[in-house]
Amino acid sequence: MEASQPPATHILCKNCDTPLQGEYCHRCGQQDKRYLRSIFAVVGDLMGELGHWDSRFYRTLSGLFMRPGFLSLEFVRGRHASYVPPLRMYFFMSLISFMVMRALIDFTPQVNQDLSPEQQAEIQQQIDKADALLATQNEPASDVTVTPPDEEPATLNLDLKDFPLLDAEDEKLLKQKLKLMQQNPDAFIERLVGNAPQAMLLMLPFWALLLKLCYPFSKHYYIEHLAVALHTHAFLLLSFMMLTITDSSATWLSTHFDYPWIDELASYAENILLMWMVAYLLFTQKLFYQQSWPMTLFKFFICSFIYAFLVAGAFLALVVLGLLSS
Repeated sequence: MEASQPPATHILCKNCDTPLQGEYCHRCGQQDKRYLRSIFAVVGDLMGELGHWDSRFYRTLSGLFMRPGFLSLEFVRGRHASYVPPLRMYFFMSLISFMVMRALIDFTPQVNQDLSPEQQAEIQQQIDKADALLATQNEPASDVTVTPPDEEPATLNLDLKDFPLLDAEDEKLLKQKLKLMQQNPDAFIERLVGNAPQAMLLMLPFWALLLKLCYPFSKHYYIEHLAVALHTHAFLLLSFMMLTITDSSATWLSTHFDYPWIDELASYAENILLMWMVAYLLFTQKLFYQQSWPMTLFKFFICSFIYAFLVAGAFLALVVLGLLSS
């Protein structure tokens, strides 16, 4: 009679003690990986992860910019491993694009060069005082005046009746802040740029909902419309960043080199990019939803009009809230 064989030893999951049947535990999903190892092994794994992420990123970036609707269709088909996920790509593009735009856009107030040096110095002092007051509110807004000689300040037509939730104190404070913004418009532009990430993030679910309402019989879930919204917004952020880089580069080259064709070339490139932005959004709706061109054009213009109205309202609301809380 043959001697019985000893039972086979099974590798157990370190998290739930379940016998492993592969690299990952089928019960809790933890990977059978040893993390306490030499620094050389850790660096090797890190370089491998970075290389894999880089390949996915460049593949996703090229598809995002050059192929309308491609990434959204790949997401719906379940091909996720080869591309950066839509939400992660959007947040990455949002972070990078707004960092670049804040760095390249010049928010320094410009003083009229036709004034005398004494007048320019006085106006600059008043602008600095207005900036300090916007940050601290230690002085009444009526004490700040930034008006060049023989010129009237510009007026901003904003009806406070459009904001019924504001009480009398908030309306008074908002009027003071608006007066300062009129006297220092560069601060207003900077505030708009600063509020742009929040506005675009706020509009993402609304754009997806608008697509869902415009295509009620497309048999797409809301999450699929949201993927389209994430990809199109990431493309818009990338395009705005490229416009900012092009304009800033042309301005820098024009100030350092006397080449008149630089501005013309930059303007030509910007116009092409603007036309591609509109065409990209149109082709995305056509390729993703697979409807006829007349129906696609009709829904594209309807969606664009409603979305532009919603974006303007979101920016205005964020500016008002930012003014009241600053």
